[in-house]
Amino acid sequence: MKAILNCLPRGVDNAACREFIENAPLSSWLPVLDHLRQEFGLADGPWEKIPQGSNALFGLGSDVIVKLVPPNWRRQGDKEILIAPLLEGKLSLQTPGLIGSGEIDDWIFVISTRLDGVVLADVWPTLPIEQKHAIMLQTGQVLRELRGVTFDDDIAIKVDWPSYVQGLVDGCLARHQRRMMPEGLLDQVLPYIAATQDFAQQGTLRFMHMDIHPWNLMAKQEEGRWRLTGLLDFGDAIVGNSDRFELLTPMIFMAQGSPVLLKALLESYGATGDISPSTLQRQLTACMLVRPDSDVMFCMQQVPPGGPRDNWEQIAAQIFPI
Repeated sequence: MKAILNCLPRGVDNAACREFIENAPLSSWLPVLDHLRQEFGLADGPWEKIPQGSNALFGLGSDVIVKLVPPNWRRQGDKEILIAPLLEGKLSLQTPGLIGSGEIDDWIFVISTRLDGVVLADVWPTLPIEQKHAIMLQTGQVLRELRGVTFDDDIAIKVDWPSYVQGLVDGCLARHQRRMMPEGLLDQVLPYIAATQDFAQQGTLRFMHMDIHPWNLMAKQEEGRWRLTGLLDFGDAIVGNSDRFELLTPMIFMAQGSPVLLKALLESYGATGDISPSTLQRQLTACMLVRPDSDVMFCMQQVPPGGPRDNWEQIAAQIFPI
């Protein structure tokens, strides 16, 4: 379905998109949302604006989520539409089911089922280590399941792995400069990557979510214990050839420097190959430095300092104490 309502901004830059998504009141979105309600026969009831993620997100009762993606980030919306049926019923966690999709004012809309539970990020900091350990084991299991997802050979999100990785290396320094990385660390980035041979080892072609962290996981408390119930937000997903990028985000944002939680994730996931802990540590750090859209300084803030951070070897030992 395509429609022009002249309600959403068109032809604006990224900053203007972000400003509108973050600050436009719910009333600015209602003409679009009520149009979708009518077109897709959605239930009556009030809309809620969900302040989460980079795109505009709205809830309707306990059953429906609407995501509106501006033209600037169209690929994210296209991926959500492609991946919803691909993963339906394939994982031990719920994933959003696709109700409808299309375009309004050149923005992509994705209407999907709402997942049970709360966003894991809302409770993760308060969980005791034994409950975090159980969730890390569950996360490793989900990573295994994603690794086994089947897809067509010509799937649109498949990347040419050598070209993809080289593009990430070529573009990372400019991004770190924009994100105000200190010069002393910035000067070491490319030599560190060059010295980390095969940091994104080419293995079996596989589906990768690429962004599994507490804001993209849903959880529920049962009998006093929390467990994962859902996985969402597939805007960064690719089909590629290395598990290092998939392991990276939960290691940083969930393990947060805990050797116990890192071990739980790796043992549950398995299949990291016959590789020494120090080599895996270097590979993960190199992946962190080149990962698309990665804010490395923000990543470093997720792990309390355990000593000096004057070089990437010191940082690697603190973030990935394998």
